[in-house]
Amino acid sequence: MKGNRVVVTGLGAVTPLGLDVATTWAGICAGKSGAAMIDQFDAEGFSTRFSASVKNFSIEGYLEARDARRMDPFIQYGMVAGIQAFRDSGFSVTDQNATRIGCAIGSGIGGIGSIEDTAMLVDRKGPKRISPFFVPGVVINMISGNVSIQHGFKGPNVAVVTACTTGTHNIGFGARMIQYGDADVMVVGGAEAATSPITVAGFNSMRALSTRND
Repeated sequence: MKGNRVVVTGLGAVTPLGLDVATTWAGICAGKSGAAMIDQFDAEGFSTRFSASVKNFSIEGYLEARDARRMDPFIQYGMVAGIQAFRDSGFSVTDQNATRIGCAIGSGIGGIGSIEDTAMLVDRKGPKRISPFFVPGVVINMISGNVSIQHGFKGPNVAVVTACTTGTHNIGFGARMIQYGDADVMVVGGAEAATSPITVAGFNSMRALSTRND
């Protein structure tokens, strides 16, 4: 089966080099590094004290503040990039095409920072202090879910998870959905926000991170 032709019609990016495609691409072409010293927590006792994290992130023009507060940063990053890509595509959602537009956006580890903070809150103050928005604010498929809700997509909605290849596999999965005729448009990709004590310590223990802190 040959299948339908698949083309990329819109792009979005939230990266350590910039908060959109143009800024990120300019940084890549200029040979810039997105690495910087960790400022999300006190990393003094860690073997690795730097990361390539997103900087100066803003939801302005993309998400309402009250909604963003209920989402782990990885969801916010993925949503903003997904919104950028859909706007760039020029597509419009209608009653006729909504069921043919879907999402496949995943994450390698999801809301690990929020999970870590919430575990400590349970330990300090007990289970009744946990927000009812905790679970929907950290699970991996909520990027796809929230992007679809915001735009009114009613097509396939999934989140492929394959660790560091998550974004690539979601792009491939979305392409196949279009190729096989299961959708006409797919917003695809991946997002991560994993600079937290437990993840840095875990990857240090595996000797999977550089310790060249200078």
